[in-house]
Amino acid sequence: MILNQSTVAKTSLKLLAVMSLSFSLNHVYAESVSDTSNMTQLLKSRVGDVKVSDPVETPAKGLYQTQFGSKIAYLTGDGRYIVIGDMIDLQSQVNLTEVARRTVTNDILSNIKTNKLAIFPAKNERKAVLNVFTDTSCPYCKKLHEEVPELQSAGIEVRYFPYPRGGNGGPGYKTLKQIWCSEDLSLGMDIAKGVAVGDLPSAECANAKFVDESYDIGNEVGVSGTPALFTSAGKKIDGYVPANRLIPMVLNDVN
Repeated sequence: MILNQSTVAKTSLKLLAVMSLSFSLNHVYAESVSDTSNMTQLLKSRVGDVKVSDPVETPAKGLYQTQFGSKIAYLTGDGRYIVIGDMIDLQSQVNLTEVARRTVTNDILSNIKTNKLAIFPAKNERKAVLNVFTDTSCPYCKKLHEEVPELQSAGIEVRYFPYPRGGNGGPGYKTLKQIWCSEDLSLGMDIAKGVAVGDLPSAECANAKFVDESYDIGNEVGVSGTPALFTSAGKKIDGYVPANRLIPMVLNDVN
């Protein structure tokens, strides 16, 4: 094909324009990722009072991981675009988002003082810990609680976090506060869930505020219903699972 001078000139100008645009974009991108302090500025303006974590570089070039609320997301270097969803390494078959989610969850739950929780210790050697967000008005929570002795016998320590469905307007809110006002939290849990006989105290005490605190903690780690279970490695198990299936799931997922 023979090109005249006019065509060559136009082609050269187009190529020059593309090269110039490419250089400009690369220059802007290089400047944007040299300082990540402003990368989440746009995101923060959209999510209000929700805490946004500092961006962390991911193995995927150009994407930075951040977290707001219970969501893990990925930002482009200029902070303009956000991707919400799981990032999977197709070569290693590792779900990188799930790894990050577990780490965040584990950090949050492990920092809660155990004296604030209703704990049912493992019998003999403790092999694993199972964190459970529970509500006394939840029938499947009661069903799970009936099987706690089986979990204990298998070496699993069960730690209960109160999570009133519907917040302070939920049907189990007052009862959960009564449990956390009990001198013995485990006994209070047994009474509330019908495996022990006794009376619960008033819902008015200093410890009752943990019910509200735990509700916020649950929302932060992605609890949307009860029971919500978390292994000691941060894996989330939604809903009731029979003890014979739950035990191997918990024992096979320890730190």
